[in-house]
Amino acid sequence: MVARSPRHRASSSWLSTTPILLALGCASPSATRDYERAADIVHGRTGARISAPADCDAADAVVRELLADGLTVEEAAQIALINNPAFQSALAEIGASRADVAQSALLTNPSLSLGLQFPEGGGLTDLTIGFAAQLADLWQLPVRRQIAEAELERTINQVGQRAVELVTEVRRRCYRVLALEQALAFVEENQRLGARVVELSTAQFKAGEVSEFDVNLARTGALDAQEELIATRGELAQARVDLAEMLGLGGAMEPIRLVGALPAPSSDARTLEELVDTAMDQRFDLRVAWFATQRAEAALRLEARRFLPDVQLGFAFERSEQRAIPGRNVLADTARASVAAGRLTAPSIQSRGERQIEKSQIIDAKLGPTLAMTLPLFDWNEAQIAKARVRVLQARKDYDALAQTAIAEVTRAHALAEAAREMLEFQKGEAIELAEATLTGAEQRYQAGEEGLLALIDAQEALVRRRRAYAAALRDYSTALATLEGAIGGRAGQSGDQMRE
Repeated sequence: MVARSPRHRASSSWLSTTPILLALGCASPSATRDYERAADIVHGRTGARISAPADCDAADAVVRELLADGLTVEEAAQIALINNPAFQSALAEIGASRADVAQSALLTNPSLSLGLQFPEGGGLTDLTIGFAAQLADLWQLPVRRQIAEAELERTINQVGQRAVELVTEVRRRCYRVLALEQALAFVEENQRLGARVVELSTAQFKAGEVSEFDVNLARTGALDAQEELIATRGELAQARVDLAEMLGLGGAMEPIRLVGALPAPSSDARTLEELVDTAMDQRFDLRVAWFATQRAEAALRLEARRFLPDVQLGFAFERSEQRAIPGRNVLADTARASVAAGRLTAPSIQSRGERQIEKSQIIDAKLGPTLAMTLPLFDWNEAQIAKARVRVLQARKDYDALAQTAIAEVTRAHALAEAAREMLEFQKGEAIELAEATLTGAEQRYQAGEEGLLALIDAQEALVRRRRAYAAALRDYSTALATLEGAIGGRAGQSGDQMRE
């Protein structure tokens, strides 16, 4: 049963807003295929599945089902990928990158302008209408889309890298818990051995064969075993809390119960060169760096095409203002015409045809194309182009540096795994059996009076040291295997694990 942590309780308060958010998101570009592709490559490398973010109820149901009968290491990795909030946040970035790809394919919205000017003396207003569209999109749009697609691929591979890192750390913590459980079993056995020595020394003391000093010496060994038992239990409790935090179950009240055993020692048939080649082929962080290089190169091409950043083509319409025709004073016009003619004369009156001819010569409106552009007289975008060239060089160098780091990590992880395997095989061999036989012989000789208590205690301490070394070797070997798998980028790639060019 999954305990309701504060995060789960807080999430229930905003689940009521989920329908609203989903309704608003319906207009957004769908990233379903991108999530599916990320799920395929993560499953191919880790063996675990991821799900789309914000599906809290489904994730809780899966977690409860997996926790019901105890967790295997693989089931713990599955819980981490669907329940770890930091990973879910990184996974959600795929949706944002898909939205950027959709945005990069859209033309810039055209602009519309409208102007009105009212004449002082009345009449028709001066009306201007302008409409313009951005022409620079024609040569910038393809490159902007390349940048967005490279960023999307980079994001998907970042998710893959985070998944491999998360699963690697979960396996390390699981192996630490299992190793401490094994160590706890050894310490409990050591405590029983110490109690047995105290029992034997007490019986010898009562028979008058040893002194009180011998009894106290035996009790000191038993107290040391008790102290180690308390410390081991504390380490185990802390390791379980660390594992729960990585699984996104930090608020769980019940400790996580792991089932299964630590991996048995086996020699990897692959050579170091083969492991390095595998890492160079499938490490997600190298792919992230490669797509960052592609993005930088596309950004350089975009800056080269921005020497004309703003070119707008459109049309404009203008209707000039027109004053109203003033009224006529017939008497005044007659008087002026009579004075001018020297006799009574009627004023001149335009015929209908004359008025139509005059009206046809008036320009009522103007319509025509417009072109507006930013002239590159002073700024040819040379500074930004130079900056973009530097970014390309940096991206390539970052890839080279990361490749060198990857080779070093694989080399170190391979060396640690081989050393841990050899140590585990050594500790698992005759060492413990010999120490157990020595302790049995020392106990028999002590009971027969042929050896003193110090010989029995020395034999007991030798067995304790062997068991402690074996538990440490188990832990180191299993952790080294997880580290090596993470260093080469997870398991061998399966279907759907292809880099898009």
